[in-house]
Amino acid sequence: MARLALLLVFVSSASLADQRPRLGVMIVVDQLSADAFDKRLPLAKGGFKRMVEQGLRFRDAQFQVAPTLTSSGHATIATGAYASVHGVTSNEWTDWETGKNLLSTEDPAYAVLDRPAAKQDGTAPTMLQAPTVGDSVKVHDARGKVVSLSAKDRSAILMGGRAADAVVWFDAERPIFTSSTYYAPSVPAFVAPTNQRIGEALLKKAFAWGMPGGGYTGQNPMPTGSGRQGDSEPDAEQPVLQPLVDAWLVDLALSAVKSMELGADDAPDLLTISFSGHDRIGHAFGPDSPEGIAEFLAVDRELGRLLDGLDRQVGKGAWVAVLSSDHGVSPVPEAMKERRVDAGRIDMKGLRALLEQEADTRLGPGDWFASSKTPGLAATPRGREKLHTIADALRALARKQPGVLDLLPASRLADGSLGPAAELWRRGFFAGRSPDFIVVSRPYWIYGKSDVTGHASQWLYDRAVPLVFLGAGVSKGTAGTAEATDIAPTFARLLGVPAPAAAQGRTLDAVFR
Repeated sequence: MARLALLLVFVSSASLADQRPRLGVMIVVDQLSADAFDKRLPLAKGGFKRMVEQGLRFRDAQFQVAPTLTSSGHATIATGAYASVHGVTSNEWTDWETGKNLLSTEDPAYAVLDRPAAKQDGTAPTMLQAPTVGDSVKVHDARGKVVSLSAKDRSAILMGGRAADAVVWFDAERPIFTSSTYYAPSVPAFVAPTNQRIGEALLKKAFAWGMPGGGYTGQNPMPTGSGRQGDSEPDAEQPVLQPLVDAWLVDLALSAVKSMELGADDAPDLLTISFSGHDRIGHAFGPDSPEGIAEFLAVDRELGRLLDGLDRQVGKGAWVAVLSSDHGVSPVPEAMKERRVDAGRIDMKGLRALLEQEADTRLGPGDWFASSKTPGLAATPRGREKLHTIADALRALARKQPGVLDLLPASRLADGSLGPAAELWRRGFFAGRSPDFIVVSRPYWIYGKSDVTGHASQWLYDRAVPLVFLGAGVSKGTAGTAEATDIAPTFARLLGVPAPAAAQGRTLDAVFR
């Protein structure tokens, strides 16, 4: 009897191993709130529709953290941890020691391939303090292959992690997909056909690019920007370019699956793909705009093409996917005001000037604040020593300004004196990188004036995102609640690899058949 039981366990384990997917695909649609997903889903005819109809959707998935930003959101999805653990607090920050503004994936020890270094480049996952699902794939079996793709360098790098085989993104300095010397001495071979198509599209004037010396055409197109400006990439953010990049990303993904033989053996592989255009269109036009809906449908079409391609190249039942977003988005403040909802824009530079003046009055003339970046203010080294002594006065002044609910001194996030909302900000805080003073917005008030709308707040429209699993071993239907930190450990279990070592989330049992 004991032998029979042992045999049944062995057969069951072997059967489970046989059913495990050979390829996992993690999909992020940048700036896709749960509300926008629900509103637009009836229009979907491609990948979004397939995932919801054939997979398992969580009705309530949230980031329980603030701020809600691209770099920190991607890092959380990949690691299963929040920024207090993984260290990526924002897209860029002011370093406490040097006072320099740093990108989340900036590392001058490495260079973007095949061009001179720019003033700032995203090149490496050095800032990431926690392992990703891709790293767990390598821990499990060195034969496992990890490929990460995005229009944004930070999204590709942070989803891929430290051990990825290929990490590829759309270069902010020129219209081409590239990588960095951190990952390889040359751009992966599977990228070449797509880069050729980009050159052809530029020759056909499908989009313009501000290139010196006439670019590909010999005639200088009207410049739309100049390389990178902080975490912004003006040339790459052209609205006309976004659906083209969506299609090129799927071309890259399917080319990588074929050329690198992803999912071809019994060692699980990982492919991550982040659609950045949805965020870029969202910032420029707003989530309820015709342009935003059109971009959603463009991603829907390309996502459908990706899933169909996986069926052909890897095989039905041989892959598994998860779809989510790095953050949501606020409704356009002006649209909310028209509906008599309290809404607006916080003047971050003006707030900094007021607080600087208050500090001068109370502490004597000095240079107290180094920068004002969403969602807060960084102090100078001298200010860091002194400003905490007048924190209550600064807080009282900030609360009187339009749209400001509170000003949270970082030095007091953990002491319980700032109220329940401080816990969300504590999870997103990492000393040396986070703001010294966090500006908490009122609902429907956004930071700054440069974009039509934005995100970063603690409010639900920025924290609630879609979450759908599809493929081998996944249940069908709907499930209840999930947290963003649950994605990585759950997906690792689907692939049969260890959960990322620093993951704070739980395995979502409802996902498994």
